[in-house]
Amino acid sequence: MNFTNANSGRLSATSLALLKQQGQITVYEDGEVIHQRGDQSPGLSAVLSGAVRVGNYGRDGRYFLSAQLGPGDSFGEQTVFTALPRSHSAEAVGETRISQLGPGQTKALLLEHPKLALDLLGSLAQRLHWSLEALDDSKRLPLMLRTAKLIRYIDQQEEANGQLSVSQEQLAAQIGVSRMSLSKALNKLQSQGLIERRYKTLKIVDRQRLQSWIEANSETLSIS
Repeated sequence: MNFTNANSGRLSATSLALLKQQGQITVYEDGEVIHQRGDQSPGLSAVLSGAVRVGNYGRDGRYFLSAQLGPGDSFGEQTVFTALPRSHSAEAVGETRISQLGPGQTKALLLEHPKLALDLLGSLAQRLHWSLEALDDSKRLPLMLRTAKLIRYIDQQEEANGQLSVSQEQLAAQIGVSRMSLSKALNKLQSQGLIERRYKTLKIVDRQRLQSWIEANSETLSIS
């Protein structure tokens, strides 16, 4: 039985409802800090509404976005099962409601509800896969192909059906490149007829064609 949304890596509606019922609900305003990198604040958090921006600032002040989480996403699992501090800073994007559970409460709930444990494990495995693939891509693939894969990933995660509400700044921050470099990559993808650029949005012209293009170019690189 599949307890996790395999397309998005998010928790199922049943698991999210359970975390909402058992956790402490906190409402954050736009831009409000939820926690900072290095904080010793263990606990599991589940996004109920709104969004959470997760990332860190470099020494030069540039922001590197690791992920933007939406309803059904969870974070903080590593602090529940280890003594590790928070690895990333998190802040609300728009008014955001989060259900928060302490380590002891989380462990007790997972033992009492095995389906929740399997759902959470499935979500973690999916996100780990994406993270490892992104790390490998950053070492091997040209920026144009990495950008195409990120666009496909966001489309799948948000179930956007090819209409992505994402800014150029967000894409650049998530890949870890300058806005100018990202713009050049987007222009190349547009010239290939794969995407259409719009103000703070992107349209995938043909989702299957984008997928085929990514697979064909990734295969060529791996062979060469």
